[in-house]
Amino acid sequence: MNSKLNSQTPLVFPQWQAPRGVVAYCTTRIGGASLAPFDSMNVGNHVGDSADAVSKNRGLLPFADRIHWLNQTHSSAVIELPSVQHDGDAAIARDSQSFCAVMTADCVPVLLCDNNATVVAAIHAGWKGLAQGIISNTINAMNVEPGVLQAWIGPAISAHCYEVDISMAGHFTEFSDAILPHHKSTKCYLDLPRIAQLQCEQAGVGHISLSQLCTYQQSSLFFSHRRACHAGESQTGRIVSVIGLSASF
Repeated sequence: MNSKLNSQTPLVFPQWQAPRGVVAYCTTRIGGASLAPFDSMNVGNHVGDSADAVSKNRGLLPFADRIHWLNQTHSSAVIELPSVQHDGDAAIARDSQSFCAVMTADCVPVLLCDNNATVVAAIHAGWKGLAQGIISNTINAMNVEPGVLQAWIGPAISAHCYEVDISMAGHFTEFSDAILPHHKSTKCYLDLPRIAQLQCEQAGVGHISLSQLCTYQQSSLFFSHRRACHAGESQTGRIVSVIGLSASF
């Protein structure tokens, strides 16, 4: 497993070979101020949770005052920080005052850094973003040789928990090993983390690590939009994956 859970601060830390000066972590649902069904560390302010609770939760995060929050829309738009524009699904930073962050609740968070700690990025990769090229767009915008990049693919819904229509999987026919059979002819299972991994490989990323954590199955640790829907709940919380540069780290 290429991640480490810190039980004291309820954060997941990537187990990768990022250089000194790169800060990276992912939250869990543990330890915040939110009430059910957002209990208790929800950082999403767009899901119906108390604004005060979300503010308190965000304030608990390491380097909270440096985090730039995006208005995520399942697009392929990449934002270079700092920016007055926040409508996008990936962020890139080259300075120590701008930390990239993406919220998820089944979609794939991808964190990227270069081996010299000069640029970092965070990607929100749902199936729409993956189909639209959000990963390659971000890597291109980082403006370094892909071979010097490292990627960490964070907690997301695993393949056998993600049943989709065959027609939707048609967007990913080039990644055939990420499309798994289903007992219904009109359905299949789609492995989003595997697609993210293959797209990173396709782009030439030098080193890729996967958390191998499933947001759907690990209900005590993570929010899952699909699990909430299956439980008849209209909303659920969000975790956040964060990456930034800090000379003191």
